[in-house]
Amino acid sequence: MTATVLAGFRPRRLAHVNLFVSDLGRSLEFYTTVCGLTPVFEEPGIATVFLSNGNSHHDLALMEISEQARVGRDGNVQVSRGRGRAAGLNHLGWELASEAELVDAIRRVRATGARLHRTVDHQISHSAYLFDPDGTYLEMYADASDDWHAVYAENSGRLITGNWDPEGAPADPRERFTADPDYTVVDGAALHPLCTARACLAVADLDSALDFYHRLGGLTVLRSGPEGAVLGGTLGLPDLTLLRAGDGLEPGLSHFGLRLREEADLAAGAARAAAAGVEPVATVDAAHKKSVVLRDPDGVLVEFLVPSDPTATLPVPRPAARFAA
Repeated sequence: MTATVLAGFRPRRLAHVNLFVSDLGRSLEFYTTVCGLTPVFEEPGIATVFLSNGNSHHDLALMEISEQARVGRDGNVQVSRGRGRAAGLNHLGWELASEAELVDAIRRVRATGARLHRTVDHQISHSAYLFDPDGTYLEMYADASDDWHAVYAENSGRLITGNWDPEGAPADPRERFTADPDYTVVDGAALHPLCTARACLAVADLDSALDFYHRLGGLTVLRSGPEGAVLGGTLGLPDLTLLRAGDGLEPGLSHFGLRLREEADLAAGAARAAAAGVEPVATVDAAHKKSVVLRDPDGVLVEFLVPSDPTATLPVPRPAARFAA
């Protein structure tokens, strides 16, 4: 697998998760007061809120389900009428270093004959979207502004998403991601995460998924076994776990993770969440990672984690211990 010639996107890291939610107000309450994320922008008319603690323009986005298509500025259809009717994963967002790298990747991917679903101007970023073999939606993006706070402020009360032609202008080679984040803390929240850390997907065909995420996604296989694999972007982080579906584990999102600063924050936060009536679904106390898993109002599993000993032996991913990796 690692000898395959990469034709894909080569993102730095998994940067955000976008969820469809059944009740925006209820989910916003959970992700702010329990999970400790800060709402930073709302797109009117399409019931969407972006949340971040300063690491980037959003670590999480929440979009309320609807039977109707969601239309952005200039008539751009953000979500077609056939999608977003049920709560769950909308897409995973992967951050590339620059627009120039993104445009080069788009050209490489198109040259393979692979189909991109669309290319989009979010003003905070430029993006290419595509589906994986199981229909999981992926956003590959590069930041388009040095100050996403200013973009949000200038567009308050307005839609920000429109169409983007990657060949319409020379691609910007500057790296505009937030290199030194100014983290914020939600006072009174149970937990205080820094950023989105990872995601876990169950897949119908592990070999096909590995080929897709390595060859087109441009991810490196960090470790693998007969039932699963862990992959990462160019930063070398364990961004994505793939698990073979079956035995009650259906293809799609298993869970996603938010990273905390230290173990004391995790223990205190888990206790505060339990006191608020949100009991952990699972806990991990391993040499390489400590974590607590909570369930959001729609049943999505959120893992709050602190990486531990970097020299520890890492487990081979398997569905029976899906949080262990």
